[in-house]
Amino acid sequence: MFEAISFCTQDKTNIKAPIDIGALVECMLFYEKTTIFANQAILAQLIRFFGVERLLVLIEEDLLKVVYTETLVGVFTTSKGNIQYHDVVEMSSPQHTYQDELRKICIDVTGRTGKGRRLANKIQDKIYVTKHDHIILEGARRAFLDQDYIDAAAKIVLLEWVPEIGDCAEMIFRTEQSAEGLRVETNLNFSVLNDAYHKRVSPSHSSITPASILGHVLEVERELYFSSSNLSELASSSLSAKLAGKKIDYIFNRTAKSKETLSNFNNFIFNDAKAIREAVNFGQVDLDELIKVLQKSKRFKEWIIKVHPDAHLIKSYYEEVTRQTIFDRLPGKSVRWAVFTGIGLTADAIATGGMGTIAGVALGALDSLYIDKIASGWRPNQFIEGDVRNLIGKNK
Repeated sequence: MFEAISFCTQDKTNIKAPIDIGALVECMLFYEKTTIFANQAILAQLIRFFGVERLLVLIEEDLLKVVYTETLVGVFTTSKGNIQYHDVVEMSSPQHTYQDELRKICIDVTGRTGKGRRLANKIQDKIYVTKHDHIILEGARRAFLDQDYIDAAAKIVLLEWVPEIGDCAEMIFRTEQSAEGLRVETNLNFSVLNDAYHKRVSPSHSSITPASILGHVLEVERELYFSSSNLSELASSSLSAKLAGKKIDYIFNRTAKSKETLSNFNNFIFNDAKAIREAVNFGQVDLDELIKVLQKSKRFKEWIIKVHPDAHLIKSYYEEVTRQTIFDRLPGKSVRWAVFTGIGLTADAIATGGMGTIAGVALGALDSLYIDKIASGWRPNQFIEGDVRNLIGKNK
């Protein structure tokens, strides 16, 4: 635990703040390596918040690694008559290359063309550039067509978005592949769902549709792919954490020889944290002082790297890093991890070097990748966005 963690888009409805910067700061404090898989919106958020010079310090001090994904993935929907058909797609544009987008962001942030170009040139080679592997699309297609999994995932999404719907036992969300694309069969009343959903989320941001449900399942496949490829834990929204946990548990329970359904995650709660995330997000932290604290943390991270969750050890580390700093007087709070235990990973499965065909179950390439990475040491722990208790508002 605490060796590495990866961030992807956490809030798909907020183009100006797609990741939780406060959570990012907390992870840079805890983790030896923190990586962001950024699109244009995330890169713009980072540069607006930190500025190019501070972002350069974080990158050059190995406190943060930024990987820019030059392509996008999403669910594309077409209609034929009254029937909608869906598929996953990868999108790119020669007018929106990494270099072009970086330059536009820097010019927009500085308000000056010359200065913006100079700053873009300064940081350009410090950021890695990648594209989405097609295995993500194929993995999502298989996930969509796995009736047990997609039904369970859809229920998780809806209970997160519209918790007042309560019991989802009678809900139907089935999929069928045709020549035109993927068709969804459901008994959901989307008008009723959106009446409740739009009390919290503006209709201009998003609405609940079959495509939006599928889109979140795709997003979790994307997050797990990057996390497993990076051999890192995952910084998740509450919804992503639930979907990711369900995905890993589902794969294990499909491949396990035992018929018992097992959960491979335990909650680990650290009660002696400081409200750093909240202070950062409320603009209560001087950024230059913040950089100094993060630099200081590098000297002490060996205390907690490669150990099992231990509240006493983490508390000692935390006190040492935050002592006599801007964080020292912040109110307390609790933070939460979903810690992978591997209960469903059998000893004979590890011995085979993988679980792709255990119990006669043939997994797809992406699911097999997850299992092989776990067998080789990857632990899909999740640092979960949203605190057990949030005291910043009570202590302001």
